[in-house]
Amino acid sequence: MSKQIPVYHSIEEVFAKLIPTYGHTFKEYDVNHRLDQPNNKGQLGHIVEEGILGYPINSDPAADLAEIGVEVKTTGVIATKKKEVRAKERLTIDSLNYVDIVDYDFEDSPMWQKADDMLFVFYKYLEGEPYGDMPILKAAINSFDEADVEIIKHDYDYILDMINQGRAEEISEGDTMYLGACTAGHGELVPQPFSEIRAKKRKFCLKQSYFTQLVRKYISDEEFEHAISVEEIREATFEMAMQANLSRYYGLSETEIRERFSIDGSPTAKNRYERYIAAMLGIKGRISQTDEFLKANIQLKTIRVNEDGSITESMSFPTFKFTEIVNEEWEDSETRERFVNAKFMFVIFQERDGELYFDRIKFWNMPEALIDKYVQPVFEKTKKLIQQGRIVESMAYDKKGKPKRKTYFPGMAFNGVCHIRPHGQDASDTYPLPMPDKKTGLTEFTKQCFWLNNTFIAKIIKK
Repeated sequence: MSKQIPVYHSIEEVFAKLIPTYGHTFKEYDVNHRLDQPNNKGQLGHIVEEGILGYPINSDPAADLAEIGVEVKTTGVIATKKKEVRAKERLTIDSLNYVDIVDYDFEDSPMWQKADDMLFVFYKYLEGEPYGDMPILKAAINSFDEADVEIIKHDYDYILDMINQGRAEEISEGDTMYLGACTAGHGELVPQPFSEIRAKKRKFCLKQSYFTQLVRKYISDEEFEHAISVEEIREATFEMAMQANLSRYYGLSETEIRERFSIDGSPTAKNRYERYIAAMLGIKGRISQTDEFLKANIQLKTIRVNEDGSITESMSFPTFKFTEIVNEEWEDSETRERFVNAKFMFVIFQERDGELYFDRIKFWNMPEALIDKYVQPVFEKTKKLIQQGRIVESMAYDKKGKPKRKTYFPGMAFNGVCHIRPHGQDASDTYPLPMPDKKTGLTEFTKQCFWLNNTFIAKIIKK
């Protein structure tokens, strides 16, 4: 006699099955031995569906719990050292079929039909531990905030517009705020309807930064300030709303800004520019910690333009670990993810007669085509040098007798866009090396990171 498949008539019935599993591990519910398939990425989701909720796996594109219109998503949560939580990865929603999607408006799209009502099953991701030993934390039925829906709709319309223009090959995940079009597979190319150029295969996803905010909402009930209002988002895109709010202060000098908003503290403090923008927007805390900036992973970068139009400082990214980069392939690397997902709000101050004036803001993200053209070669060379133990090219000493080491890492002249150089507090701020440096015998080396050249940034912000 075949096992009867349950039919759920309400979300309450679903939670009645899920709540007793909190604190228990996946291996306790692995009725079909999914954990015996270590390369199966969806194994935990299958365990939830088969072993807890009791319905079989199928390839039906409709929502998992079709009778109540709910899509089930099982996802990992990482606890950070600062006692915060974050999503382990982005949340994929649905395949992006370039040919079919042009027939759907946002509200009727298969993507939104799945995303609108999602049931999250969160588990605690434990690095290095078997998935079967990871505990289920909590389940939550998602409800998007009104402002979030408006922003996601803008994101969807942007992606759809790129396809309608025959420019699907130019889509980058960093182009949008919350809803991303992430690559699927390893660079596989597929047809698009309005161009003969084949484009990368992609999926709709909620970006990792956005999903992390949802995790915090449901796991720790954190509250965050908003940079803009729901009313503003209804009328325009986030970027347009920010431009409208800040443009009224264009042309003010630092002195005038400090006086207008009664900003105290040192006039040379490193955080003063973020304080200026926060004051202009009426934000009490840090703008980088507002809901929208966190969800979209927007990084505020102050660009000080010299009177001759040049920029002194290059732009850094987080440090990388030598022992990790040597084991990564470019397409799946943390470096590529950081560049693809980085979205910047440049706050541009122009020097005139020895004083800095608020010139404008500019939103920017590096197109994936440029990332693969300029950052990948730097990644590949750096990885190879570390694997070979060829890091230090020569040694010299300054007037105080401190060693100055010249490395083989790609410098600013390598391709004119991206380079590698230190980003530690000092030379003693190091990471371990996977193999000793051949010239010096060092087993650890000063922390390094990827940088975008100042000359490249100058071209990006040029009017």
